[in-house]
Amino acid sequence: MRTALVGAMMVVAPATAQDVRQQPSDKSDRNGDKGVVRGPDPVVRDDRAPSVAVRDRDARPATTDARFDAGMAAIRASNPGQAVELMRPILADFERKYADEKRQIYCAVTSAQSSAYLADAARAKLAAVTIDAGWCRAQYVTGYALIDLQRLPEALVAFQRLVRFAPQNSRYLNELGYVLMKQKKWKESLDAYRRSEAAADLSPDRVKEERCLALKGIGYNLVELGDLNAAETAYRKCLTINPDDEDSTREIDYIVEQRKLTV
Repeated sequence: MRTALVGAMMVVAPATAQDVRQQPSDKSDRNGDKGVVRGPDPVVRDDRAPSVAVRDRDARPATTDARFDAGMAAIRASNPGQAVELMRPILADFERKYADEKRQIYCAVTSAQSSAYLADAARAKLAAVTIDAGWCRAQYVTGYALIDLQRLPEALVAFQRLVRFAPQNSRYLNELGYVLMKQKKWKESLDAYRRSEAAADLSPDRVKEERCLALKGIGYNLVELGDLNAAETAYRKCLTINPDDEDSTREIDYIVEQRKLTV
């Protein structure tokens, strides 16, 4: 997971940055797809929400879940181009429906995220609306597939837009960090991963997984930026979450070897 900091003097076998990326699962269910966080319950629609931040009451079309599942299946089958095409109608529907929307749009996949967004909007006296999670998932699948297609500039635009609508979704922030990492935008990637770590508690079914992924992304970028001590701290924090995480152990070994080269 590392290119050498000292050119040909690298002493640890490299792995790929793919190790800190989300992976699609080999199965899908209605309660939670491990490739994309599917909240344990639908976003709660509460008429008691602050007046400046209201919830969209339109139900998600029944076909959205089926298309999402098909998109994830296409990714798992190494057919990202098909995944992009399957998501295109969902994204087009979103564009048509919200073309004239002046309020801040939030898209949450769990009720905890939705509540956090609306509370933030209320404190800021910001007119906002939360929409169904279907669009978030479609945009996520599209961005993920675009990375697999090596269309990184388009993937970056997709995830930058997505995290504007879902600013505390650890999964989406991790993927944004990964795109930026692939483009060697270390500081921007680091910021995305740090935001992901801070937001991990709002992914109730995957707190440990998302936080550890974020910490590995933080560590990777810090090594590239030359801060080996902070990088090691990040990897060790991941190991406190998952003592068996091989990526973190390997990266710490790499850091130890790099320190020897700079003595």
